[in-house]
Amino acid sequence: MAAIVSTGSQLVTDKDVCVAHSEVFIKSPMKKSKAIQRAMDHCALDKKVDDKNFVCPHYKKILEAAFRRESTTELFTAKSFCATTEAYVSQLKGAHKIPNLGEGSGFNFVASKDCKAVVTASFGKKQTKIPAKSAPDFWYALCMNQDCAHFLPSRTRWCSHDHQPTHSVSVCEHMRNYAHEEIFVMEKNMNKDLDADQVCHIYDEFVEDTHVNVEAYMHVVYGREEHPVPSPANRARALKSAVMKNEAGKNRLRDSAATPVKSASTNEVPAMLVLTLASAAALWA
Repeated sequence: MAAIVSTGSQLVTDKDVCVAHSEVFIKSPMKKSKAIQRAMDHCALDKKVDDKNFVCPHYKKILEAAFRRESTTELFTAKSFCATTEAYVSQLKGAHKIPNLGEGSGFNFVASKDCKAVVTASFGKKQTKIPAKSAPDFWYALCMNQDCAHFLPSRTRWCSHDHQPTHSVSVCEHMRNYAHEEIFVMEKNMNKDLDADQVCHIYDEFVEDTHVNVEAYMHVVYGREEHPVPSPANRARALKSAVMKNEAGKNRLRDSAATPVKSASTNEVPAMLVLTLASAAALWA
């Protein structure tokens, strides 16, 4: 449920804040790819976003995940854009709630002592490991079936748990996608079979990564003063920041190419000329 804030005689919801934020860069209906690009350009140039060079990439992860299943041809307004992102972020806040696997949330989440036992039991008879390539689907099944592990409904008559769902299917899909990324990295440096401890570690890392992405979104959209996004090396930060701002500038020039030319002062001409040439080079590349 969206939070409601009283402002005099009006009630403002989280979604209202998001729409006001999005209307700055979504002024007419557009496809999801362009809306995400506009959102990233705005993030790169927004003076209210601190440490934008490493907060904005985490913000982008949330947007890409939120729109993964959306049509590539549908046109989004600021309102429908926020309807998608706000619902997704709200669901991801339950990433730490898969039963019997851990305690706490965000950076305070720790895998519980039961995690290894639950995972091992879900491997199947006489199995102590699973192929790394099976980990994403394993986690999706375990997440979806919650207390009753990965078994099909026809094989869960033994399961006596009866409670409301603790998390949404979006969490499970996000978990599977995260595991795919983790396995891609892990397979280069380790054996391709994972034991229960390693499988549990994937979930531990997933909860922390999701927390960082959600908080980056909240910082960008709602202007939270603090954020928990870890800082990379200064040199990498500076380079990424420069690239993001230059890309935002080129996109702005390209999108406004059909507007009438306005007069500029002598001092402004060289800078504008450089950006225009850069934009033209990008279009012909």
